[in-house]
Amino acid sequence: MLKITDRFTRGLLAGIIAGVITKAYDILAYYLNYSTFRWLDVAGIIIYGRKPLSTVEAIFATLSTWFFHALLGVIFVYLIQRLFSSDNLLLKGWFYSITCWFFIYALIIILKVPEISIIPLKTSVSNFIGASIWGLVLAAVLQRLEKPSDIA
Repeated sequence: MLKITDRFTRGLLAGIIAGVITKAYDILAYYLNYSTFRWLDVAGIIIYGRKPLSTVEAIFATLSTWFFHALLGVIFVYLIQRLFSSDNLLLKGWFYSITCWFFIYALIIILKVPEISIIPLKTSVSNFIGASIWGLVLAAVLQRLEKPSDIA
């Protein structure tokens, strides 16, 4: 059984949990035509040089997005520990996620990522909402996993 005794593990787990919940929103938004791409498509383009073509490729791309969410969760817990207090953790989680969203979008535009370098407003808004969900869930999960003395 996984022991959640260290900050790294808590950040990793919180990032993955937030990623799973956000993935459900991301896929729903795509199939309801609120978004023109799924983040697993972005991962597929990075991994394969194109969007995933099969279910297996889509699953692997999804797993890679969860790895990235885990990495961002780990970075967040160390930022909170080193640079900020744990006061208003939900606000900080949201702000962190929106900052990550903005920089990821900037990289997509700067690098002219094929198939997604032009992003329509509805997709930008949908991804902003998804990033907000991720940041709020990340912070909420961290609050549940960490003792008050661990957060500060």
